[in-house]
Amino acid sequence: MLWLIINEASHQIISCNTHTTDKGVHQIWIERPNGKTMLIHESKNKEEVTEIKEAIDFAIKHGHKTLEIK
Repeated sequence: MLWLIINEASHQIISCNTHTTDKGVHQIWIERPNGKTMLIHESKNKEEVTEIKEAIDFAIKHGHKTLEIK
């Protein structure tokens, strides 16, 4: 699991996924240990969302305990 720090809040997460809405908005969702999901970022810019997703995946894969997103 990973602690994700976003602005003034921290969230323990077990996974993240991306989604694109019918209106072309790209989103990144996280799943918390309690089974609830939460939208953490959305943008019309797919690369922006992909960069965040890749950073989270990298942190999980390499055993980091925290990741801060600004």
